[in-house]
Amino acid sequence: MSTSSARERLGAAVRLRAEVGAGARVPEAGRLLFALRAAVPHDHAALSRWDPMRRQHLTSASFGYSPEAARTLNERMQDLPLFADLQQHRIPLRLHDIEPGRRHGAIFDDVIGVHGYRDGLSHCLFSPDGRYVGMLNLSTYAEDGVDDQSLALVSLLAETLAESIDPLASAEGGRVRVEPGEEAFVVDAAGRPWPVTAGASPRLLGAGEPWRDQCAAGAEFRILIVDGEVFRVRLESVRAGTLVRYRGVEAPAELTLRELEVLVLVSDGRSNAQIAAALGVGAATVATHVENILRKTGSPNRTAAAVFATRVGLSAVPARQ
Repeated sequence: MSTSSARERLGAAVRLRAEVGAGARVPEAGRLLFALRAAVPHDHAALSRWDPMRRQHLTSASFGYSPEAARTLNERMQDLPLFADLQQHRIPLRLHDIEPGRRHGAIFDDVIGVHGYRDGLSHCLFSPDGRYVGMLNLSTYAEDGVDDQSLALVSLLAETLAESIDPLASAEGGRVRVEPGEEAFVVDAAGRPWPVTAGASPRLLGAGEPWRDQCAAGAEFRILIVDGEVFRVRLESVRAGTLVRYRGVEAPAELTLRELEVLVLVSDGRSNAQIAAALGVGAATVATHVENILRKTGSPNRTAAAVFATRVGLSAVPARQ
């Protein structure tokens, strides 16, 4: 299948791995996939990242596969019993190593059969902290198929391939992780949010345009009110955009949700009358809330209360209806 020697192929893999090692910036998935061919010969290939909410793959880079074939790989791969084996064992799997009795389903019928591939390889990719981030699929028309060295070299390059599609890869090299108990999503340069964890709240994901301002502010953390719930949010720059990690927390200074909402508006410089109109309550009710806010936060006046709100990063994000 390849005119390159085993030594040349190994050298290509080592150079590729070294190029993105030692904290260097990771090339775009497309460039990395193109460079992979020098080490692992193939005709068509795709790198696809995992969407944990939709529970399917999304193409990050693809060479050669038709749009229909790429869509089938993304949408149907996880339905195969073989996919569970791939995830569990974390070893590349070749088509010719699969027993004929297990070669059934859309991948075999609508991709391999229709396009006449003679062999192929699939490999699940994981981050160093154990998150499943996506997979590599490659196919060949070559008579001799995918050789043993290709298995070894894909395994050697697995971490590099994973980092190229991992939304949590740091923009400057290195890695970011989601802590236990946190949910997360990434906001890209266009302000579009997409999930990193399966439990990412649709209400936070649907907050829309306000996330652009939140992320641009660059605060280390914020206390956010979203649809009557309080979240501690951490913002961090990653290669895919801005990582938003969050968890539900108790309100600061034992403030009630309504008092938090009033405090957000106080921080915007609004008068009691303006706050009352915004929240649909009476001015006297707002005055009572302001008194409670000053007492609980230990603030002598509204300005000091606004400073408290700024210090904790307090803001409200309206969820999209």
